Amino acid sequence: MTEGTFTTVQLIDFLKTLPWCKQGSGVLVAVHKATAEIIDLLPDNELKVFPSGMIIKMQKSTLHNMQQQLDDGLPSPVVLVWKNAGLEIWYRKHNAMEFPYDAWTNEAAANLERERVLVPAEKFGPSFGSTLAEQAAKTKECPTMIPIY
Repeated sequence: MTEGTFTTVQLIDFLKTLPWCKQGSGVLVAVHKATAEIIDLLPDNELKVFPSGMIIKMQKSTLHNMQQQLDDGLPSPVVLVWKNAGLEIWYRKHNAMEFPYDAWTNEAAANLERERVLVPAEKFGPSFGSTLAEQAAKTKECPTMIPIY
């Protein structure tokens, strides 16, 4: 993060602006667009493909496609999950524009392959956990249609 375009302070401030809902006492979920701040977080972090859970390497073409969509004014949707361990960024490469809503309402779409990048809390600095707790204290519960992350 400090090596990239955005500082850790800017990233924490960005996270605080998102429309979060809460799952349990310490997990926040938000649907957002793959903005520059989010795309900047994707490289050099653990990437898993689901439903298999296999760890793979981030493809440069995926980053390029997300950046191109952002530049074209049609950024891909992502699900952000803020946990004590870090920030999870979920997205889908195929049928990306329908994600995640189609998966929440259609069992067939829920089984489509999706990817999750985990950005460890340490990369955000020491205020990550305390900011999560502050946000969680003032956030409403998620609707029941949103699966547990």
